[in-house]
Amino acid sequence: MTENRKVIVSVAEEQLSDIPAVVEALEQAGLTVDSVLEPIGTITGSLGQGDVAALQEIPGVRDVELQRDVDTR
Repeated sequence: MTENRKVIVSVAEEQLSDIPAVVEALEQAGLTVDSVLEPIGTITGSLGQGDVAALQEIPGVRDVELQRDVDTR
């Protein structure tokens, strides 16, 4: 079984007005969207067997990063 990887997707500035289309394309590529932060152009979600590099190729996606857990203790 493949572990879900948490990702943070940054939307290109020129696509901010059409975030719903970017979200739909990300979902079709296998992303389970957790949240859409429209004012800052960020989408978070989980990716099981999908390819992180494939998300990067979606029109309107500026960057895809794996979410890291930070221990602040």
